[in-house]
Amino acid sequence: MFVDVSTQTYIQEKPWNKVWESPEPTWSIACDTAHFEYDLCYLNRPTVIDPTTSTISVVDPTNSTPPTVIKIRPYPRKGQPEAMQRTKELTLTTSPLNTSCTVTHNNPALIFSAGGFTGNVFHDFNEGWVPLYVTIDEHFIDRDVILGIINCSDWWLIKYAELFSHFTRHPIINLDRETATHCFPSAIVGLKTHGVMIVDPTLQRGPRPKTMFDFRALLANAYDPSLTLPSQVLPTFSSDARPKLAFLNRLDTRKLLNHADARQAAEEVGFDVAMFEVTPHTPMRDLFRLIDSSHAMVGVHGAGLTHELFLRPGSVFVQIVPINCGWLADMCYGKLAIRLGLEYIVYEAEIHESTLQMDDFAMWQVMESREPASTLMGNMTNWYRYMNQDVKIDVVRFKRYLKRAYEKAKVLVQKKSLY
Repeated sequence: MFVDVSTQTYIQEKPWNKVWESPEPTWSIACDTAHFEYDLCYLNRPTVIDPTTSTISVVDPTNSTPPTVIKIRPYPRKGQPEAMQRTKELTLTTSPLNTSCTVTHNNPALIFSAGGFTGNVFHDFNEGWVPLYVTIDEHFIDRDVILGIINCSDWWLIKYAELFSHFTRHPIINLDRETATHCFPSAIVGLKTHGVMIVDPTLQRGPRPKTMFDFRALLANAYDPSLTLPSQVLPTFSSDARPKLAFLNRLDTRKLLNHADARQAAEEVGFDVAMFEVTPHTPMRDLFRLIDSSHAMVGVHGAGLTHELFLRPGSVFVQIVPINCGWLADMCYGKLAIRLGLEYIVYEAEIHESTLQMDDFAMWQVMESREPASTLMGNMTNWYRYMNQDVKIDVVRFKRYLKRAYEKAKVLVQKKSLY
């Protein structure tokens, strides 16, 4: 049963009265369900996957009666029913399948979903690539694992094509397109997560615990700008020595209404500014090329700020936070900035800078001291109220923040000149 987060404070741990132990290799199926965000099942014996019925069978040498049957949605967001409803359910069983192996593999499998909230770049990384990195690093040596993916869209495979070879040495199996029965010596179903955009070395069992610096290094290898020429989709910086500012301009909700004035202010401060937008068709390699070559990045809170992952350590990250979104901005992008070794600056919009300044409820929320997570997550009306606001910043006040960012960015420019 899933927790209905619409009726309680967001990210509240479920009561738990069971004990999880390390899986015994003699168990055919061992599932860790003790975590708020994910379930993980270890299939320790020869494993048969029938993609036509979404059933995975594991041989049980004891022939236990009745057979084990476990339902799992392998997407690390189980605390949110909306995400899990978009994730295909798999059945794990110790009952033999009435089918033989069409394709036999010599390597173990990792089965997970690219469903849920996939399609929003923040969730692509928070519930996809970061948990995949954590799970593979802990359980599979030298990327010797075959990825079997459900809810696997063609656009997703194309968008992130450069990443796959850095997670596995084997071809991807899109289980949504398969009718053949696949057999593996063993498998893991599900992905681990350490929390929101976290690679936590204290939670790892390997000989060399990883951090977000290691994950960022993987992205740098995958999107190495030297491997291809720019596609001209995004703007470029000049060749002079000014600090470079990548200015992300949102096109839908939470727009910066006076973005032209904000850009002019950044240029007056001394930045070489490249203002850009991100669409579903913007190549990830081009985004990496632009942001990696910058010394600072600024944008209004939203999924596009996930691309702060492409900033080099020591770069400056400026987040413009609309009213009543501070807790969310901090959880998703502020703490990540610190983990990435970035200089982090927060510009919190005031009520007169928001299109909600005439909204009586929003004004009351600003005047009253309210717990922000409850305000947003208590009901979807509040959520959409704040997520759909636009911002017209006070350029004079914002310019003071840009001057701080410029001074910090100059430090990075000077360091680079020493190499």
